[in-house]
Parts: sequence; C-alpha cells; structure tokens
Amino acid sequence: MRQIPDAHESAPGREPGIHHRPPPDSEIRPASDRPQPFVAVREGITSIKVALVALVSCCGVGCVTQSTGTYDGAMTVTVENDTFTGSDNNYTNGIGATWNSNEINTYDDERFVRKWAEFWSFLPFASDDGYQTYASWSIAQEMHTPDDITDPNPPEDDQPYAGVLYLDNVLYARRDRTAHAWSLKVGVVGPASQAEDVQKWFHDVIGDDEPMGWDTQMPDEVLVNVGYSVAHLLAQGDVGGSASWRLVPMGTVALGNYFTGVAAGMYGEVGWNLVDALGASALRSGLNAASTVGVGPVNGWSVAFYGGFGGYGVAHYLPLDGTVFRDSRSVDSEPFIGSGTIGIAVRHRGLVLSLARTFFTDTFETERESAEFGTLSVSWFF
Repeated sequence: MRQIPDAHESAPGREPGIHHRPPPDSEIRPASDRPQPFVAVREGITSIKVALVALVSCCGVGCVTQSTGTYDGAMTVTVENDTFTGSDNNYTNGIGATWNSNEINTYDDERFVRKWAEFWSFLPFASDDGYQTYASWSIAQEMHTPDDITDPNPPEDDQPYAGVLYLDNVLYARRDRTAHAWSLKVGVVGPASQAEDVQKWFHDVIGDDEPMGWDTQMPDEVLVNVGYSVAHLLAQGDVGGSASWRLVPMGTVALGNYFTGVAAGMYGEVGWNLVDALGASALRSGLNAASTVGVGPVNGWSVAFYGGFGGYGVAHYLPLDGTVFRDSRSVDSEPFIGSGTIGIAVRHRGLVLSLARTFFTDTFETERESAEFGTLSVSWFF
C-alpha cells in the first residue's frame, strides 16, 4: 500500500516477476565487473545494517521512556531504490521529503498548519472529542522503467517508462490505539516530472548503464488522488524483562487517476523502548514503521525490528495501467498484488533511522523479474 505517507500513504520498487528465461551467460554482469561506485553503495548499505544491529546491545541495558518535550515538527527524507538489492527495473527509484506536524493545538492560531487543519475539520474524527490531529506534507518523485533499460524501444508487454512527481497532504486523527488518515495527492506524470534527467544523472554518477528508452515514457497528465487509511494497535506485550512487541493491522481505500483500489495488511514489531507510533503502507512503497506522527523524540535509544504484509485490490494503478486521459503505453495490472516488508528502525533523541527491504508478488502477467527494493529513511525533530 503506499500508504499513504505515514499512516496511510502509499506508492512510494521493482515488480515481482514471473516465468521468464534467464539471460544468457554473456549478458550477466559478474559482481566483480560492476562499477566501483555501485559496489560502494552496496557495501555502504551493508555497513549501515551492521551498525544498526550493533545498537541492540546498547538498548538492552540503557533504553528509557519516550520524551514528553515539545517540538515544532519532524522532517523525513526517504530514498527507495533497487540499487540496494542489485537490480534496476520496474519501480526503480523513489525519493521524497516529508514534514510532519506536532499536535495541531500546539500551534498559534495564525500558523498555516493550524488553519489548514481547521479547514479540513469537517472530516470524520478530525475534530471529535478525544482525538488529536496532525498534518503532513510530502513532495516525492518516482521512476518506473522496464527490465532492459538499454533498449531504446522496450517491449510493449513490459513495464512502461513512467516518471511521477507529486505533492501529498495527509491529515491524521489519533486516539488511544487508533489512527485515521485522509490524503490528497496532486502531481504530474510524464516528462514534466523530470524523472528522465534525474535517472540519467544518477546512473552517470554510479557508473551504471544509461537508460535509453525514456522517449517511450507516458505523456504529461495531471494526477489527483484521494485516500483514507486506518491503523489500529491490536495487541502488545512484553518479551522477557526488557523487550516488547506490537501487532498493528491497517486498511486503506483510494480513488483517482494514480491509484484506485483497496488494501489491507498487518505488521508486527519487536524491540526495546518501542514508541507509540502507528506505521503506514502503500503500493510500491512497502511498509514504513518508522512513523513520526503523534510521537516525539525519545530519551535514550529505541530499536524496533519489524515485518509486515499487505494485499491490494487494484482497479487502476497508473505506472502500469497508463494514463487515463491520454494514450500511453501500458500493461494490465494484476487485480490482486501482495507485498511484504522487513526492516529495522532506530530512534535516539530527535533522530530516527530506518532501513527496510520490500518484496512484491507479480504485478502484471508478463513481468520479467520479481520486485524488491531497499528503503532508507532519516527523520529528525526540531
């Protein structure tokens, strides 16, 4: 589900693949022949994993409680890329920046964030007694490419080239164990997204193959999408004398020319000094359990290992099914798509670091290779 940023979002990887012949040996690039910058990226991710796991020993002896201090907001930068998993096709890259507010009533009446939330106060739960309201804004870019990016005219039964640039606004209402989220996504698909230029620049930096087929990408079209999501803390408990666990089911529904469909899933986390956060999930972005909505900095360390799964009922998904109002290349998305995510989230004072890996079932019938990509996100409170 792409959740729908944080408690819902969603579509910030590659598609899951199916029965296709492996490439000839002559086309396989040994790991030793990969460009050194590419290898450096992979080694860097491995080093991060080792460092994160090493923090567990610190938490076992020194974790304390969540801070009650005030903060103005939290900024998150997220990178999703299949380079982390050694591939380069389908949903190949996503990058975005998100700002999450503190509780709306902590801001002065004249602040834009408070006026914006009050404008949408007619939404269910947003102004109900017992609920706390939060807002977030994200700007993100996605790149979707076929299996062979060196082919200037890729097969029409493969993932089309598509670049997406959008602004996503989410309003959250939280109470006790439940979080509701309403999202409004506006943006553009096509050359105006600048995805072609960004991918060619990045591949030049890492010394990878130049993508040759962007002339076949989807044309410019304005995107408008609305969505609703809900997450609920179903159960929680202790593990031994120091660790704890949580189970959180989630559901979402969305309507628009980017994604129209429904989704449901669940994630679990186990760790030390877990915070009272409810994660999000979205189609192509996987699960994000490192939410900063409704939680603040922690005193000490917090470490959470998490894993989850989700299922999407798809009526329309633009990166596969194509543009709605203009002719474009397209493939028929599968009516049901499954996903799974595993990851780790580390919090220390006002900093949050998350590393995850996401997998998908087949997203269209003629998909060449199964999708998997890595996600790295960094958040800080201020």
